[in-house]
Amino acid sequence: MMTDDAVLKNNSFIHFSALRLRAGTWLKLSYFLGEGPAYDVEFVAAIHGKSIFVSQPDTPSGGIRVGGRYVIYGFNGTSEFTFTAEILQLQGGPFFYAQLTYPDAVEVRVVRDALRVNVSIPTLVTPDSSASRVSGTIKDLSVKGAMVESVVPVGRIGDRISLVFSTEINARGEVILDIPARIIYVRKHDTEGIFRSGLEFGHIARDDELILYYLLFTHYAKITNEVGAAIMQLKKNATL
Repeated sequence: MMTDDAVLKNNSFIHFSALRLRAGTWLKLSYFLGEGPAYDVEFVAAIHGKSIFVSQPDTPSGGIRVGGRYVIYGFNGTSEFTFTAEILQLQGGPFFYAQLTYPDAVEVRVVRDALRVNVSIPTLVTPDSSASRVSGTIKDLSVKGAMVESVVPVGRIGDRISLVFSTEINARGEVILDIPARIIYVRKHDTEGIFRSGLEFGHIARDDELILYYLLFTHYAKITNEVGAAIMQLKKNATL
């Protein structure tokens, strides 16, 4: 049963329109049978019940083809969503886009708890009360906060700071995120000579939030695929 309710249950099926996607929302598109790479595309528009439109992948050959069936997945800010669609048309310049079939249903899973992933992302931390910046490395990340390692403290508990770092989105290239946060703990590890600071994010700009979800989902999907491949190899070895 599909629903248009604002509050969605885990693993629900909803109408595509209930996602309320905005133009520019980042999606991942991969071949239905799991062959080949996944591509980064942007949602462009939808004609209810008829078609949806996304940007074409930023690759030399485009990578996708008319008639191919693909799995599209991403975040709408509160939920993971997945649906399948067939490519009807590839439009050439000056505006390169792909026209896809309108999905019959979309599977969604509400992200109730903040997904946390291990990362290693260089960052600059700027206290609100100072113009000085501290270099560090984000070691784990979620949509609610992060842990940063640095050789000097990024601040004191309770300080408000800005966390600035970059990430790559294939269809757009490098993007810079500037996230407000509050320091909730600082711990010094004498044996390693580093400080570990826990940050709680404040109000994140909508575009930065979607990019952050996309970044987390990409890291999580990569880890999940690696674990899945390792399990399959172990099962294969066990049968030899």
